[in-house]
Amino acid sequence: MKITLHLGDDLVAGELYDNPVADQVAELLPLKAAFDDFHDQEKLPRLPRALDVSGVPRADAPRPREIGYYAPGSSLVLYHASPGRWPGLVRIGRFSHPLVRLRALPDGARITIAVAEQATTGTSP
Repeated sequence: MKITLHLGDDLVAGELYDNPVADQVAELLPLKAAFDDFHDQEKLPRLPRALDVSGVPRADAPRPREIGYYAPGSSLVLYHASPGRWPGLVRIGRFSHPLVRLRALPDGARITIAVAEQATTGTSP
């Protein structure tokens, strides 16, 4: 599924992968949340509810510019570095954005993620 991310002043293209956890994230869109930096590797907020991680690998190793879900913290994650392989990480999508600009966003930066069609028709918040 094609998505857009509003990061600071930038409108960024992205996509959600075809897996059960990404499908659950799609149900939450449009999503607007305050993202904080975590260990200088990723930006994340806690989601409004925990997602079911049945049917996906128990551990994964996301790469920069990927979107993930961290099950133990019920968090959506935008990776700007490689955290390594960890249990509870699920890769759910990717985005195209200069990593230095993502890294530079301050803690509490509001990021909106929407289905691409919603963003182009003006129905996203």
